[in-house]
Amino acid sequence: MRKVQKLSELEPTIAFSEYDFYRNYECSFPDSELGGQHRAIPFQEMVAKLGLKEQDRGRSSYFSPEGKLALMFLKAYSNLSDSQLIDNLNSNIHYQLFCGVRINPLNPLSNFKVVSDIRCEIASKMDIDSLQQILSSH
Repeated sequence: MRKVQKLSELEPTIAFSEYDFYRNYECSFPDSELGGQHRAIPFQEMVAKLGLKEQDRGRSSYFSPEGKLALMFLKAYSNLSDSQLIDNLNSNIHYQLFCGVRINPLNPLSNFKVVSDIRCEIASKMDIDSLQQILSSH
C-alpha cells in the first residue's frame, strides 16, 4: 500500500505549463531593455497628475490608467502605427507586461482605434510642464 504524500512534496511534479510559460516571461521582463524603460518611468505619479482614473460607470476599460499611459510610451518607443502596435501587443508578451495586460491569444484585441481614443483622452488632460517636472525629478 502506498503512503499518502503531502501536497508540498507533489508540487514540483505537477505541471502547469501555461503558468510556467508566463512566469518565465515575467522573470525575464525586469532584465530586458523594455523592463528597464518601464522602471525609468514614474507611471503612478504621472497618472495622478493627469487625473486618469478607473471608470466607475459604463463598460470598464481594458487598460488601467497606468496601462493607458504605458501604451502611449510604448507607441513612441516602438515607433509603430496604431494597428501595428495592437498587432504587436497581441503577440509580444513583454509588450503586454509593459502595459499591465494579459491578452488571450484566442481572443486578441482587434480594435486598433483604442490607441487613438487613449491618446485623445490623455491629450485632453495633459499639462506638459507639470509632467516634465515629474520626469526630471524622477
